[in-house]
Amino acid sequence: MKGKFRDTPAILGLREPPVVDKQTWLQRKKQKLQDFTDYEKAFAAHAAERRHLVEEATKSYFADAHEMRKHGGKMYYAPSQLTQPDKSGYMPDFEGSDLLRQTTHTTEKLVNNITLMSFVYAKFGENHVNSFIDPFLEKFKDVEGVQTLEVNVQENYLKQFILKAFVPSIRKSLTEERASNYVLIYKDIKKTRKMLDMTNEYIGYVYLVDQDCKIRWMAHGDATPEEVANMLAMTDYLNDKRLKLSRS
Repeated sequence: MKGKFRDTPAILGLREPPVVDKQTWLQRKKQKLQDFTDYEKAFAAHAAERRHLVEEATKSYFADAHEMRKHGGKMYYAPSQLTQPDKSGYMPDFEGSDLLRQTTHTTEKLVNNITLMSFVYAKFGENHVNSFIDPFLEKFKDVEGVQTLEVNVQENYLKQFILKAFVPSIRKSLTEERASNYVLIYKDIKKTRKMLDMTNEYIGYVYLVDQDCKIRWMAHGDATPEEVANMLAMTDYLNDKRLKLSRS
């Protein structure tokens, strides 16, 4: 490990609960046309898009790889305590495909469960998230209401075809409990992942999400023994709270 290079992020995610959007492509196009006539909304969207494009244009092509070498995949250590519910943001909804190629929404999987949700963007990140997932499943794989939710994102248009071709092999390589909650996303989500502090595509990220879809804890890179111990204890605590609420 190479130590702490920057502060842990503040509030992550959305300020409001996520909305599951099941509109068709045509319905979304119509909505965009309606939004275009709302000049205030259109101006705000245009300004946000310009900021995003400027940031992308000024970022070096090798910036993520350079940061990975500099930090060894660990930009800071995960907090030792959960974020309080009133200070926690919500995990955004992501629409993707499961390993049976069916459309799925992550929010529908998160609600009423305590979830270790992981994101990988490149092969480098798989070992990172596995260092958290393996001990998590070792303890909680048979605990009802506690689960993993793995998200594999491919933002590069050409590499999306490669990932789709490897879906059968991915399915075969995973245990049953992991395969049932594995989501593939074939699109650019850079704008959304910024609010989750997923700044480097070579790093794997994990989040503890409570039954209300609130992000209570985050970690990245290779897990340290302390991070694993904290994660397991926090999950126990969140699940106990969930069970008490369900009985009341």
